[in-house]
Amino acid sequence: MMNKLVIANRGAGYIGKSSSVRSVYQLLKDNGHKLLVEEWQGEDIKAIFEINGVKVGIESQGDPDSQMEATMEAFVDAGCEIIVTACRTKSYTYEKVWKYLGEEHGYNVLWAAHFVFTAPGADDTRALLNSCYAHQVYQLIQDRINDVI
Repeated sequence: MMNKLVIANRGAGYIGKSSSVRSVYQLLKDNGHKLLVEEWQGEDIKAIFEINGVKVGIESQGDPDSQMEATMEAFVDAGCEIIVTACRTKSYTYEKVWKYLGEEHGYNVLWAAHFVFTAPGADDTRALLNSCYAHQVYQLIQDRINDVI
């Protein structure tokens, strides 16, 4: 049995963590992985995929007082062995990843950061960089499933 893993896209508010996690969701969906749960709340997604028999949870909300905290509990209850989430650098969502998932439920925690590009009007560049991030996370997911990392 593989070690459980959470990939937490950690950063300050309003820098694009959620959109980069949504890019991971879209890449998994575009690659035809079995979608078990798909719940949208505005622009944010909570989803569970099954990849080679492994449940992978995706949560794009990472702000304090968001659904993220309850979603982490739902992912644990659903048996997700890999979780990808947005997360702040401190406070409630950080504690949910570090203490709840890491310490209480034995997940290995991989702190990640997407590419941040701040030029005004550069939405196409940000979308391209989010796609790069999504591909990196997708490779990490594959490597964990294949017991490479």
